Amino acid sequence: MAAEIIILSVIAQIFFHAVLTVLFESTLEITSMDDIRRYRLAFLFSSAFTFIPWYRYFFSLHPLGMILAGIAGAFLGGLIATRRKTALWENNSPPSPEIEKAVLQAHRQVIETPLAIPMWKRLFDLFFAVLAASALSPVWALAAFLIWFEDPGSILFVKNSVGKDGVNFHQFKFRTMIQGAEEATGPILASIHDERVLKTGRLLRKSHLDELPQLINIFKGEMSLVGPRPQRTVLVYQYIQKIPEYVERHRVLPGIAGLAQVAGSYYMTPRQKLRFDCLYIRNISMGFDIKLLCLACLIAIWYRWQKNWNGRLPRWMMH
Repeated sequence: MAAEIIILSVIAQIFFHAVLTVLFESTLEITSMDDIRRYRLAFLFSSAFTFIPWYRYFFSLHPLGMILAGIAGAFLGGLIATRRKTALWENNSPPSPEIEKAVLQAHRQVIETPLAIPMWKRLFDLFFAVLAASALSPVWALAAFLIWFEDPGSILFVKNSVGKDGVNFHQFKFRTMIQGAEEATGPILASIHDERVLKTGRLLRKSHLDELPQLINIFKGEMSLVGPRPQRTVLVYQYIQKIPEYVERHRVLPGIAGLAQVAGSYYMTPRQKLRFDCLYIRNISMGFDIKLLCLACLIAIWYRWQKNWNGRLPRWMMH
């Protein structure tokens, strides 16, 4: 019975703060305040209620529990207020139907008989995706909050990428750049010191945590844990004009971790990436996937944080 009361109290508090945030944000619309400041102020106003002494009499929770529930509710209200004006996922520069069709046809001319996805690989992906999604759920929530608070708006970024056999799919990532970062430039590769990247975005990119939403793509069967890194459809369209054999890398599911990124670097040329991707496809196995996944985690957890790291793993690790 006590547990049920606590759960109901948490739900009531989250609901209260969500409503309070939305109402306060709506009231601020009569001012000349811009959207970003209005969303932040509404969130802070709602969260501040948890620190008022008499507030604890309304909700039978531990003080820390009240604060966390209040912040969660205020954040939920902030998302609701944001959603009234913008989507919570940003789908920038989708390919035209003509480009999407041309890319698919180029693949079908080369890949006449699609490769089946090995059963062991699908089970391997689902097992570790469920494990990662469960273990890292607090990280999901914190990352979403930090992105929204720094630059209120969409939380996720959608890349229209080429998947297995040349099919276009929505690749999910946490948004790491300012809103509408590609409105002026269109889809381009990010540079090392890209000024469009948020402070939270730099941290997410360096730790690879911006890739977490791609677990959704794994559940949908559009991606694998290990495989060639997906590239945008509009960029693949450009690549196959100069490198027709680039379609070979799409005989298998794209992955979160890839041999090209482990053995080389993010800024390799398309032809260099293709060479590594084809090498992976020829040697695909469970043992190889486990090794690449471990090396990718080692890079994210350790090597990327070393001051003098040159972007490449020691050669002995690749044998």
